[in-house]
Amino acid sequence: MILNEKELMNLGELYRELRVARGLKLKDVARGNVSLSQLSKFENGQTMLAADKLLVAISGIHMSFAEFGHALNHYQESPFFAVGKQIAKLQLKGDVEGLKQLLNTLEDTETFDTYNRLNRIDVASAIHSLDPNYEIADEDKKFLTDYLYGIEEWTEYELYIFGNTMAILSDADLIFLGKAFAERDKFYLSLPQHKKTAELTFLNIIFALIDREEFYYTTFFFIDKLEKLLNYQDMFAIVVLNFLRQILAYLKGEITTTEPMEEYIEMVEKLGNPTTALVLRERLEAFCLKDKKRADKQPPLT
Repeated sequence: MILNEKELMNLGELYRELRVARGLKLKDVARGNVSLSQLSKFENGQTMLAADKLLVAISGIHMSFAEFGHALNHYQESPFFAVGKQIAKLQLKGDVEGLKQLLNTLEDTETFDTYNRLNRIDVASAIHSLDPNYEIADEDKKFLTDYLYGIEEWTEYELYIFGNTMAILSDADLIFLGKAFAERDKFYLSLPQHKKTAELTFLNIIFALIDREEFYYTTFFFIDKLEKLLNYQDMFAIVVLNFLRQILAYLKGEITTTEPMEEYIEMVEKLGNPTTALVLRERLEAFCLKDKKRADKQPPLT
C-alpha cells in the first residue's frame, strides 16, 4: 500500500501530537534502529517509517500498536464492529425484518470478498437464531468452517465470527472448531482484551453444547480449558461458569431445584450486567422446559 502525501502527513502529525502530549522529545523516543532524523522526517510527512521501525517508534511513546491505530481512526470503532453492534441490537430486540434489511444492504454492496461473505453469514445466523425456519445454505456453512479452520492464529475477528455463528454449525463442526479454537491460544493468552473475548467464546461453546446435550465434551474438555484460563479477576466469567455447572447438574438429575442457578443470576445482576442476567434467566427457563418435555416422554415405571 502506497500512502499519499496527505496520509503521510496525518500519520506523522498524529505521532507528534501523541509524543508531545506525553511530554517526550524526539531524543527521548529515538532508539535502536530508529534515528532522531528519521523520526523528524516522519513527523513532518517527508518519509514513512518501515513497519519494524514504526512499531519501535510507537513503543517509544508507551503505546501499543492497537492503541495507536485507534487514535489514527479518531477513536472510533472500526466499521466492522459497528455493524456487529447493530446486529446484536437487532437480535436482542427480536427484529427479524431489521436484520433482513441489513443483510440486503450487505448483499447490495459491490464487494463480495471473504469478509463480506462472512459478515453476511453473521447476519444470516442472527436471523436463524430468531427464526429457525430461516435456512442457511450448506455451502455457506462449509465456507465458514473452512475459513475458521484455515486460520492458524485466531484474532478478535475470528473469535467474534465463531461466537456469533455457533448456532448454524452442526454438533461435529462446533466441537471440531471449538477444539481448534482452544488449541490456537497464542493471541488470547497474551493479549488482555483477547483473553476476555476468549472467555466469552468458551462460555458460548459450553452454552451451545449443553443445549445440544453434548455433556461429555462440555465437562471433560471445554469447562476444563476455561477453568485454566480464569483467575481471580475474571469474576463475571466465574459466576456464569458456575451457573452452567448447576445447569449441567440439573439436567443430569444430580440436583432437582433451580435455586442455585437463580442465585448465580442474581450475582450477575449485582455485577452490573442486567441484560446478561435476563438472557441467563431466559436460557434457564428454556433448559427447564426442555428437561420437562424429555421427562414427559419417559415411559412410566412398571
